[in-house]
Amino acid sequence: MPAMVEKNCARRARLAFWTAGVLMTLAAGCSTAYHPAENASSTNNIPNSLSNALQSVKKQFAPDSHLAIFKVDILRDGNHFILRGDVDNAAAKQAAVAAAAGTGLSVKDQIDVLPDKKLGDRLWGIATLSVVNVREKSGNPAEMGTQMLTGEVFKVWKKQTNWYLIQTADHYVGWVEAGGFTNCTKADVNRWNASPHLIVIAYEDRILEQPDADAMPVSDVVMGSVVNLVGESGDWFKVEVADGRAGYLPKKSVMDYAEWQAARRPTPENIERTARLFLGRPYSWGCNSIRGMDCSGLTKFVFFLNGIRLDRNASEQCLQGVEVPLDGDLKNLKKGDLLFFGKRARRGKPERVDHTGIYLGGKLFIQASELVRISSLDRNSPLSDQRRIKSLLHARRVLPGS
Repeated sequence: MPAMVEKNCARRARLAFWTAGVLMTLAAGCSTAYHPAENASSTNNIPNSLSNALQSVKKQFAPDSHLAIFKVDILRDGNHFILRGDVDNAAAKQAAVAAAAGTGLSVKDQIDVLPDKKLGDRLWGIATLSVVNVREKSGNPAEMGTQMLTGEVFKVWKKQTNWYLIQTADHYVGWVEAGGFTNCTKADVNRWNASPHLIVIAYEDRILEQPDADAMPVSDVVMGSVVNLVGESGDWFKVEVADGRAGYLPKKSVMDYAEWQAARRPTPENIERTARLFLGRPYSWGCNSIRGMDCSGLTKFVFFLNGIRLDRNASEQCLQGVEVPLDGDLKNLKKGDLLFFGKRARRGKPERVDHTGIYLGGKLFIQASELVRISSLDRNSPLSDQRRIKSLLHARRVLPGS
């Protein structure tokens, strides 16, 4: 076959393959269901009055889908409409059904109020891995939402195959795989909380089978992990994670949790010192541990290590503390203030906060962007970050007495 003909045939084959892939993707994306977070369209034949009614209820009970559960789909069944999905409280269900009925349409209620009754009294979980990934949907290919560390207690809402819908202590809703935690009762949680705890202060370490550096590992732990204190042997503590696995940690890697809490001093200097510990760490979307962190993961982790708990996302952290007025010289800012960046409101679209960092003084700030690094809000500085200079929206002060 001549070379030119062969190239044309290959081109046509690639085009056919690409076209088939697009058609398959479009077909897979079609659905007769409607999620109220989207706008109604003629393709799903759902009346705008019904979709708008549910959207209004969602805004009331779950304005931030990361912090509350209102997952209600609308399905058409002839002349009837079925409301199907999950909410996290009975009042949300009642409001949704009432709003739908108010449209005058024939509506069937199939909304479940969580927690799922199949869970029985096992409505809690305690993280048992060094880092437990919390995803936006069930399944490992799903987007990362946040992370939990060993010993963190959280609420369990629902089980789906090997995945659980959960809500973290800072109210973040997501999915975790069964192997990352122990599913337990409130009584189990109370016993865990009443136990003497140690917190890991080393970057990372391993729980070993014996008090010997050459012993085999039981589990790894990272900075911020919490384990139960069982006993001690020389330079080692015997510890246990919530699923019952036990072993030994070097005493130098941990600290009594109560003493650690009492020793927290959230001063501007300590915030800066802690933040600088993570310089060069990789940016990882949805992560907030020593293994990697996104922008709000960095701020959350730094402030946690200094005794202050921040919410998970930048948009949520931007509601904490008090507003600090911004001016061209940034003269109102103090070291330790949180900076927030994003898109300004325009053309009917609301403001959107999508990035955060910690102010260090002298127009310098530390951020997780590609990696944890120090940048400047001074246009003439060699550390200047022009993108952040243009998108600075707010500053908030959360440090006490500053």
